[in-house]
Amino acid sequence: NKEISGLTSNQYEKKSRFQPSKWEALQVKKLLHRLRRGNITMDFLNGKVRDMNDVTSNKLRNGPFMLWKGDEEDINDRRGPEYIPPPKQAPPTHAESYNPSDEYLPSEQELADWEKMEPSERPHGLFIPKKYPNLRSLGAYEHAVRERFERCLDLYLCPRVLKKRLNIDPESLVPQLPKASDLR
Repeated sequence: NKEISGLTSNQYEKKSRFQPSKWEALQVKKLLHRLRRGNITMDFLNGKVRDMNDVTSNKLRNGPFMLWKGDEEDINDRRGPEYIPPPKQAPPTHAESYNPSDEYLPSEQELADWEKMEPSERPHGLFIPKKYPNLRSLGAYEHAVRERFERCLDLYLCPRVLKKRLNIDPESLVPQLPKASDLR
């Protein structure tokens, strides 16, 4: 007689038996991806074709293909557009210091002129340089949220283009001038 207890009996199936296998799901996902790209066919999955090299070589012989398409273009097609980093913000100037020197502090006349100018034409934008005795007495910048929003808007709306720079020797661009004695 075999004694059945709750600890030793395998009376109930394990929970993992009822859950779908993550490994099999990964394999199916890979096969679907290869099917969509055209790397494999249903004949290969059903076992009618043993090697996909035979199928692809026949396909290449029969249909048109790109003769001059290089590996670089193929890689770019797969990856999508290249990431271009956003332009960096300019570092703060001496005028934006909490304790700027007197040459950066505006006079009464400069402040009056500053008020009359358009915000885009002002030397420091919405910022007015002020002098504080210490960093603790400096309050929060009132236009911080607005300036951050405008920067985000600029980054969102302005297209980024990767400039291709040519490495050309500048002296090769300058024409060779004849000697002054030869011109006489």
